Amino acid sequence: MYKYLFYDTIRLNSGAGGVLNVADLLLKRMQLCKGTRIQPVSELHPRLFAAARRLRISRFLVEILLYNYHRLRALVAGEQVFSLFPNYFLPFTPFGRHRDSIVIVHDLQYKVYPEYFSRTKRLWLDWCLWRAAHSQADVVFISRSSQHDFERHFKRCQHATVIFNPVDATRAAIPTAPAATAAPTGTAPIGERYLIASYHYYPHKNFIGTLKLFERMKREGLVDWLDITGNGAAEVKRMTATMAPEISRCIRHRGLVSRKKLTQLYCGAAAFISLSAFEGFNLSAAEAATLGVPLLLSDIPVHRELFNGYAFFVGSEACDLGELSQYLANHRETQPAWLHAEACAPGTVARRYLTLKREAVSLAGAVQ
Repeated sequence: MYKYLFYDTIRLNSGAGGVLNVADLLLKRMQLCKGTRIQPVSELHPRLFAAARRLRISRFLVEILLYNYHRLRALVAGEQVFSLFPNYFLPFTPFGRHRDSIVIVHDLQYKVYPEYFSRTKRLWLDWCLWRAAHSQADVVFISRSSQHDFERHFKRCQHATVIFNPVDATRAAIPTAPAATAAPTGTAPIGERYLIASYHYYPHKNFIGTLKLFERMKREGLVDWLDITGNGAAEVKRMTATMAPEISRCIRHRGLVSRKKLTQLYCGAAAFISLSAFEGFNLSAAEAATLGVPLLLSDIPVHRELFNGYAFFVGSEACDLGELSQYLANHRETQPAWLHAEACAPGTVARRYLTLKREAVSLAGAVQ
């Protein structure tokens, strides 16, 4: 019988975004660990999942039903089954206080930017996180900054730990970049000096700040292009329409690209840039750092926690471009390694989750 149940019910939420990507990668790498029996509930109950998706049933209701079913089944059989919930919610249950559970808390964005959330959603999140704080579950935070945010609003969890997000990035087998092209779906040619950024529509991502810093760097001759990946082509076009033509025509929105092309863009970039006002982790920056790419990041606590000694921190739009230029030159010369690359390796992260319950999982047997 399975030893771990992975509640990939987050698949029922079409707007899960990056949380879903992290959950999928974590599940995949946990399944690769030898000697571990882990089963996603979507595979155990495909008909229920199909019905929930068709009828648009809340993932919370599905989790409550399945958790109590499997909890009761394990109690009757006298077996130990652990449950992993990848996004903050612990199902309501009459069977104990979730000592058999692991729940991941990604961030408390709704506390920092309440205007982006309805009052109902804020109350729901308050209640769910309060329950996690008072449970006996292992509560996993994706950064110490996220844990500190949590503890400012809720009590310290009885079983809390910090495990960074898994970062899936490698330079292996990257082919030579093609000839120069301005096509949105192409890859950047060798020798181009460009910044790489990923677009997110949330206002706190401060993409306007990214555009302003690029304009300053462009005018100073530090870079030539800004390449943008992700959704939001129309929104990016609207923002760049107010910029001078000689700047706006050097901004290329490449849309959603494959993992292979994204890695090529990272590796060819002069730097990755993200001036977000708030993050729980910043997976894109971590991917770039894993690949050895210089980082231009906003000076916020989680960026200091993860990338101190590696990134250049932009405290304001009027940052010293001379210091920034020196940072890029030093990075090219020394090619420093990111301190947390090994801690964020998917195999390492998977093993840490599997040892939370002190199971006899062989570390040497985990597939890297």
